[in-house]
Amino acid sequence: MEAFAPTLLAGKVALVTGSTSGIGLATAEQLGRAGARVVVLNGRNLAAGAAEEQRLSALVPTTAFRFIAADYADQAQLDHMFGEIARSFGGLDILVHTATGGGPPDLFMNIDPADWQHTLEGKLISLMRCCHAAIPMMMGRGGGAIVSVASDAAKLATPGEAVIGAAFAGNAMFIKTLAVELARHNIRANVVTPSITRNTKTYDSVMAGEFSRKLFQKAEKRARLGVPVPENIAPIIAFLASPLASHITGQVVSANGGISVA
Repeated sequence: MEAFAPTLLAGKVALVTGSTSGIGLATAEQLGRAGARVVVLNGRNLAAGAAEEQRLSALVPTTAFRFIAADYADQAQLDHMFGEIARSFGGLDILVHTATGGGPPDLFMNIDPADWQHTLEGKLISLMRCCHAAIPMMMGRGGGAIVSVASDAAKLATPGEAVIGAAFAGNAMFIKTLAVELARHNIRANVVTPSITRNTKTYDSVMAGEFSRKLFQKAEKRARLGVPVPENIAPIIAFLASPLASHITGQVVSANGGISVA
């Protein structure tokens, strides 16, 4: 059974960053199934991007899936991607930003200061870069929706997540402030904060680290509704990006299987 009517996002152009795997990929598929006219996939791996573009096009032939390679830590590559979206599709209605960058959780004093910038770039600054490019395109189309995928580290102080939490807390406050600033332009902005999510590269990274593995194995036991997978998170993102959430903006929504009630 489909989560949404196949006409819910009819005519919409969406961009999902970091969408060649995990939550981003599941979200791209969900947006297509909800009727988006175009879903732009993004990532750095050309082979993975081409493969997923082909796979999703076969699964949802009514949506035009297009992969555009870009490292969203590189402003020039981002400028090219957004320029290509404007030229090829006439604008943008939906931006879903999935965060990346940085290593697994670890105690602050064990983290090399050289890694701080990588974490902040992937989890906060890249979001700012994407929004700065996307907002004028949405204004030109009379409105739009921004959904940032962050983490419950934005709301809960957790050992090992000092830098990650700082980046995601900034991510959440940035989006909440954008929601206030952009309401008069009919642009909504919300955040979805999973905790540990199986079948993702982040999960694999977390479980590969001794400290982070012990930390999140304990967290998994508190997920009384079950540890989420990307397909559990994607419908929440699609809902927030859709007209069904027309009066929801500036919210930070946890999706963690009951690990916490932050």
